[in-house]
Amino acid sequence: NDQLRMTLFSLAGIIMGVIIIGSVALIYNAFAISVSERARHLGMLSSVGATKKQKRNSVFFEGAVIGAISIPIGILAGLVGIGITFMFINKYLQGALGVSENLELVVTPSSLLIACGISILTIFISTYIPAQKASKVSAIDAIRQTHDIKLSEKTVKTSKFVRKVFGMEAEIGLKNVKRNKKRYLATVFSLVISIVLFLSVSYFTDNLKKSLEMSQNDFTFDIQISSSELSREEVAIYTKLDHVTNSSIIEETQLETLIEMDQVPAQLKAQIEANNLAIEDGKFPYYVGLHAMDEESFQAYAEQIGVDVDDFTQKDTPTAIVIDEISYQDYASGKFIESKSIETEVGNKIDILTSVTGEMENEQPNLEVVGSVQIGALTDQVPMGVQTASLGGVNLIVPEATLDQIGISRDALTTFVYLNSTDPMATQTAIEDQKESSIHIFNVFQQRQQEGQMIMLMSVFTYGFITLIFLISIANIFNTISTSISLRKREFAMLRSVGMTPKGFNKMIHYESIFYGVKALAYGLPISVLVMLAIHRSIGYTFDYGFSLPWMSILFVIVVIFLIVGSAMLYSISKIKNENIIESLKQENI
Repeated sequence: NDQLRMTLFSLAGIIMGVIIIGSVALIYNAFAISVSERARHLGMLSSVGATKKQKRNSVFFEGAVIGAISIPIGILAGLVGIGITFMFINKYLQGALGVSENLELVVTPSSLLIACGISILTIFISTYIPAQKASKVSAIDAIRQTHDIKLSEKTVKTSKFVRKVFGMEAEIGLKNVKRNKKRYLATVFSLVISIVLFLSVSYFTDNLKKSLEMSQNDFTFDIQISSSELSREEVAIYTKLDHVTNSSIIEETQLETLIEMDQVPAQLKAQIEANNLAIEDGKFPYYVGLHAMDEESFQAYAEQIGVDVDDFTQKDTPTAIVIDEISYQDYASGKFIESKSIETEVGNKIDILTSVTGEMENEQPNLEVVGSVQIGALTDQVPMGVQTASLGGVNLIVPEATLDQIGISRDALTTFVYLNSTDPMATQTAIEDQKESSIHIFNVFQQRQQEGQMIMLMSVFTYGFITLIFLISIANIFNTISTSISLRKREFAMLRSVGMTPKGFNKMIHYESIFYGVKALAYGLPISVLVMLAIHRSIGYTFDYGFSLPWMSILFVIVVIFLIVGSAMLYSISKIKNENIIESLKQENI
């Protein structure tokens, strides 16, 4: 499947790109702050004759030492981690993929060399700019420490609105942010990368699971019992068997309707135009799957989708719940497509038609209106047992009493019983022991179990991956902020020496955290959306469904960013707030 191959390779490229950029940003920030911290030391080396090359190489050597320590530890941790993962998922592998072989950890020289190569390249890129900067530090500027911070009235100018609304502490906090632009941008960049990493990988894993679910049969029951001869009351005995935990009785029939062209979804319109399909009086023929649920099951389903059951049981007009979202495989393109089944609104009506055979032997059957159903709710949630229609069809869910309102003949109905059981095989045996000759049993437990294990298999990798990225992001933020705060001991000591109270000092830090968080979100969220669009486009080669923002993940990131930034700053401040003011003012680093 060329399209699936294109999806996999493009997704792998996007995710690897995001992770490598994030890794480079993390290491780069560490080296950039380290060079800033050692500016005076590098200047002193210049004053006693150190060349640009020697200063540059000192930074590269630092990177080489870090690489020599971290790369072996990283490779060992990776091998141990994936080995443990294989041990965990092997018990699900046979059921999910139908294979008898287990996954084994095999270490090849090429994989180790590639891992080392990527790590070395990442460290080199991360150290190159700080190394170049270190080589250019002049002795006078470094000893005077005027290189990193260049102040002017315009540079630290703040709006009067900030002081008036938030107070003097907020204004000082904003000036602190502005006075060292490079350190501020390094911290914001670190936060932005963390936001992009987390949201991109979170969106990637959610869409991976959605794609898997679209490609699987969505069975929500273990056993299906069907009969065209027995009534609802006669099959109800099977819902009371041992081990049955959940059940639903549904009477179903296939009918027809004619849909206005403006209510036909875009995917079906394209097929109609491409194949010159027949349209009568501006309407297109649809098939209707009518599903009448027992009272208890319908009430539970209405509560599940958040509608009032009385709107469907206590009305003179037959009213139905319409499943307006479907997914299907387009065999011509090989794509799995999510689409609207019908473009309509609550309150509209759907005419129910049935075929009537003509009097002449060769006469085509005519469509006759049986009744009409009002749309009471639209949902994408499917009740247990109902299989969604393919393109050109629509599912109507009604309570059993509605059948008489519409005027559906009982002879046209097939009764289905759907069961969930703690022991499906024992339940099937019990059904067979007392089964009527007119019923058919369909046990999907093994197939459903396989699909559940497939999702479990995918979840192990995806959620393990997202946890790893989340931890990297937190480490990134804490590392950048704590190092930045430790370089500002002298600044904080100066503020305390001129009378800033501990309460005012904490207030200033809180406002600084807010400024960092707001700035990071202002850049991080739009960039994340662009990466999500790229991921969605890649998935679109095989799975076609609409783009939607992961609002819960975005909300989670907004809350967590402020919590982590605030925690990192307070943690860093707690380590220096009790230091002697005189000793801190004598500190050489800014």
